[in-house]
Amino acid sequence: MTAQLTKIRQQNPEAIVCWGTNPGPAVLAKNMEQLGLKIPLYQSHGVASPKFIELAGSAAEGIMLPTGKILIAALLPDTDPQKKVLLDYTQEYENKYKSAASGFGGYAYDGMKIIAAALKNSNGDKGKIRQAIENTKGYVGVSGIFNFSPTDHNGLSPDAFVMVKIQNGTWEMME
Repeated sequence: MTAQLTKIRQQNPEAIVCWGTNPGPAVLAKNMEQLGLKIPLYQSHGVASPKFIELAGSAAEGIMLPTGKILIAALLPDTDPQKKVLLDYTQEYENKYKSAASGFGGYAYDGMKIIAAALKNSNGDKGKIRQAIENTKGYVGVSGIFNFSPTDHNGLSPDAFVMVKIQNGTWEMME
């Protein structure tokens, strides 16, 4: 990314936004460090895993990105309804797989829990399964608090994400 960053530097930007998944964003961060670019770098939630910090090394320092709350679960106030779910999921995952948990596994975990609940009493009827999912409200998952509807099949609101900054090789919640 050195050639692209050299052109970008000539434009004197206030920040750079990189939307991608590893390893590309880590390469970009390292190239910025090598070129001495000292402007803010915003990444996407596609790098929201411990693997990104490992790949980017010291170049990860100061990078900001949106993520689900899993990366900062221990920093959440005890009143946050996701905190217990996140800490339990992380502990269970790490004990079983002997590696750090990330939100990506949480997406599948939430999906399986939601579909399992929808399958109950459906006798496999697609319409009943769909209706059960669309009627799911207040489901506290790893990815956020889900509230589905016939017109919202994502079920999450913007408050499912937080902004984090990488400080001293770890995730810090931004205000």
